[in-house]
Amino acid sequence: MNIEQDLLDRAGKAMAKDIDTEVLMSAMGWHKLELSEGTVYGARYLTVHPTNSTRWDDMTEWMVKTFGPSAWDGVWTPDQRWYANNAKFWFRNAKDRDWFVLRWS
Repeated sequence: MNIEQDLLDRAGKAMAKDIDTEVLMSAMGWHKLELSEGTVYGARYLTVHPTNSTRWDDMTEWMVKTFGPSAWDGVWTPDQRWYANNAKFWFRNAKDRDWFVLRWS
């Protein structure tokens, strides 16, 4: 086997594993959460982007029940504990973000 074939085989196996993982996660009702960071009015926030937003309303309801309501105008009000904006949930505190991830992953 030459190096090109070896690279293609490895790439193919990695793609097949990723596809199998996504199919299994979907079948079991698990959804991937992408974690990142951003800023709102210069303040650092931790973000979570649910890649399957079919449960967005359930997640938002849980956020309000768990952490209290956020500002009615979203990210236009500074210093909120959390925001929902741009298909992401934005968390001021790592503990809140971690609690969310535990609940929805």
